[in-house]
Amino acid sequence: MALHNKKVLFITTCVITLAVFAGIFALLLNIKAFKPQLEAAVSAAIGADARIKGKINISFSPGIGLSLKDVNVRNRGSDFVTIEKMRIGLKIFPLTRKAFQISSIRLIKPSFSIVKHKNGIFNFDKPGNTLSGKPFAIDNISVSQGNLVYKDETSGEKIEANNFDLILRNLSYIKRDSAEQPKRISFNGNILCKTLKIYNSTLTNLVMKGAGGKGIIDINQVSVNIAGGTGNGSIRVDMTGPSPHYRVIYALNRVRIEELFQQYLNKKNPRKAIEGPINLSFDLTAMGKSADEVKRSLNGNLSLNGENLMLYNMDIDALIMKYKRSQNINLVDVGAILLLGPFGPLLTKSYHFASLYEESQGGKGIIRKLVLVWNVKNGIAEAQDVALASTKQRIAMKGGLNFINERFDDVTIAVLDKQGCTVFSEKVHGPFRKPQIEKENIFKSISGPLLNPLEDAWKFIQGEECTVFYSGSVRHPSRY
Repeated sequence: MALHNKKVLFITTCVITLAVFAGIFALLLNIKAFKPQLEAAVSAAIGADARIKGKINISFSPGIGLSLKDVNVRNRGSDFVTIEKMRIGLKIFPLTRKAFQISSIRLIKPSFSIVKHKNGIFNFDKPGNTLSGKPFAIDNISVSQGNLVYKDETSGEKIEANNFDLILRNLSYIKRDSAEQPKRISFNGNILCKTLKIYNSTLTNLVMKGAGGKGIIDINQVSVNIAGGTGNGSIRVDMTGPSPHYRVIYALNRVRIEELFQQYLNKKNPRKAIEGPINLSFDLTAMGKSADEVKRSLNGNLSLNGENLMLYNMDIDALIMKYKRSQNINLVDVGAILLLGPFGPLLTKSYHFASLYEESQGGKGIIRKLVLVWNVKNGIAEAQDVALASTKQRIAMKGGLNFINERFDDVTIAVLDKQGCTVFSEKVHGPFRKPQIEKENIFKSISGPLLNPLEDAWKFIQGEECTVFYSGSVRHPSRY
């Protein structure tokens, strides 16, 4: 009797299953009739208007789904996404009710064209388009061989991502109070991008892995090849408070300084100016809803160091001797690399600190050691250990760079003796675009070339030792 009941249960289950699949199969065979409903489902999943121009085929691997060709996503009469192929995974039981519920989406060779218009509106923006719709959950979204172009019509800036693969898992949106909107979305995933062009910079083999949920996005692995070197770091965005909070930790190892400088120096003059490997690292935090708020709250530290860097068209030692004789050149320009470093892209748009790298000065030189350590507090960068040693000279810098008001805060660049005391120096103050430069220690600068043998005697006559200007990690060339 028990065996008979089991057989009946088994046969009944099989019949019901076959009936369900028969209904689903019949629905899928007549899929074209449900094209509007399918387009609506895809549109709801991606938050934009989708149109299927190509064929729709049934797919059974992996799982039941649909294979689509030539899918366009448009807004205001123009396409901003074109997809060569698309596979949609469908949940089985909603199909029995002739409803489409998407479990996965795969895009093959999609092209994204994002434009920020001069009025500040993006080409994908729709009036009232917010995340206040129905909750959803998609097991997997993937992109293969994708391409993206972003243009800002106001600034003319452009970003291109070529040949990227993206995987998002367990993507879900939970409907909550509008004040908690950042907490609604959760996901985990990774992206691999062959080439990423950001303005003048080109990055290759970008890999990012991370997760998001409850208002926090953690990208705990960001690796990339740039300027002949490698970079690794992490990014954290916390949106649980009234203003987003950001932290970026990154290190670039053995990148070519000539490639970094070339990205923001005068493109009309491709002449090599400086060459060699450097290391660059930073740990920065900021918060705010606007660029100005972020700039004012910027805190952390940056460092750059390198050894045996070759200078083309500039001999620091010869220029220092020329300065001693006539002072017809600016010492600030000779030590411009101390101000460039990690802040080069900002400063070269203001005062011409890159002039020595764009205009021939004659000769060649070597920087035996370069160290740039800056501490940033509330948008102001303070020099902690900023110095270089050439073959014969040592130059150091003190002071701050105020990026909030775009001004120099008591910046001094000095040529040093073996004890780290000032031989002669120049002060820089005022706005970045038009700074004022003041020469100091005129007696030493004039008497130095003539009275070097009597320098110690001069200090003895003065009856006091000099005040040490610099005591950081860069030693005098005679001590290497």
